[in-house]
Amino acid sequence: MPQLKSEYHDGERRVNGIVEKFEDGPIWTVGYLLYDTDSLDAAAIDVPMWSADRMYARISEIGLKVKYIIATHGHWDHIGDMHKLAAITGAKVCGSLADEWMMRDPNGMMIPPPTPLEAVGLDIPLENGMVVQVGKIGLNVIATPGHSAGSISLYIKDWKLLFTGDTLFAGSVGRTDLASGSGEMLSKSILERILSLPEDVAILPGHGPESTLKREKLTNPFVQMIYAGG
Repeated sequence: MPQLKSEYHDGERRVNGIVEKFEDGPIWTVGYLLYDTDSLDAAAIDVPMWSADRMYARISEIGLKVKYIIATHGHWDHIGDMHKLAAITGAKVCGSLADEWMMRDPNGMMIPPPTPLEAVGLDIPLENGMVVQVGKIGLNVIATPGHSAGSISLYIKDWKLLFTGDTLFAGSVGRTDLASGSGEMLSKSILERILSLPEDVAILPGHGPESTLKREKLTNPFVQMIYAGG
């Protein structure tokens, strides 16, 4: 099970946490399980199709208390098993109101899922600047519209760790030809809200491998076009 172990000092506190990666579904979507190793409070960030049982097995093994299930955006490959995991754990579903319509009608998308999915609604709407607290770990919500109108990224400042959903990938960026997508907004989000973060921030995207902002600035052709104003 891929893990990223992190810790930082916050005054007199040592904040310990682990991120585990779950890659599943028909287009290999990545979800993450984040937990505070002291309190065992946890959050799931996206729940791809077919991943809920594996996630819950791990949750049960460790004894985690899942407080939140967070959608980085409303496309079906990222919320495919969200209803199931929420029903099992009782966790609150969080995400942007701008994408809730897709979450409530995942089977009505321009490109529908391969099998019918359960709808899921939001318990907690998230907006830019909010903080989702998971034990001692603070997830800062950054609105990054473009791939969809309600796409968000989640930043743990002290760990220099950013969950980018489908906004920014290693070597690529999110597509903008789906419902509520906008190339102009995607470029603006990446330039002003992601690339403005420190270069040594690690990114954990919704598809593919991890990277860093420095690496993407140097090697990602789409990022270089955004810098050039293309």
